Amino acid sequence: MIIIVVSGSRSGVGKTFIAQQLLKHFGCWSALKVTVSKNGECPHTRSCGICADFKEPFYVIKDEETINQPGKDTARLKEAGAQEVIWLKARPEGLERGLYEALSEFSDCEGIIIEGTSVLNYITPDINIHLYSMGRYKITCS
Repeated sequence: MIIIVVSGSRSGVGKTFIAQQLLKHFGCWSALKVTVSKNGECPHTRSCGICADFKEPFYVIKDEETINQPGKDTARLKEAGAQEVIWLKARPEGLERGLYEALSEFSDCEGIIIEGTSVLNYITPDINIHLYSMGRYKITCS
């Protein structure tokens, strides 16, 4: 299975947009959205409700109702053509274990596009697209 990570220097640089574009071109690929709370706090400056009631080290979310919520990144990835979308919500101490558990949940796909920067501490993807700002990026291959 091929793994492409779309990472970024901060929130709002276009990670989801790039992941969507990739999914539109790769049939039978899946997507993993990774959200990491920082010190138990929400990583976003806006109130999105993602980190509310964050009690466990990580959550692997496959529930279609949650994944398909209009306007959420997971729904955008699904609409772009992802065969399957999983959302990993993790505290820093649960990220590694949660990442491997989430990856084991994918079935029969040619590749996975992971949207999330922190995963690079635990895996070496086949390709990493790192966004610095909209339109400014670096691509590395392993």
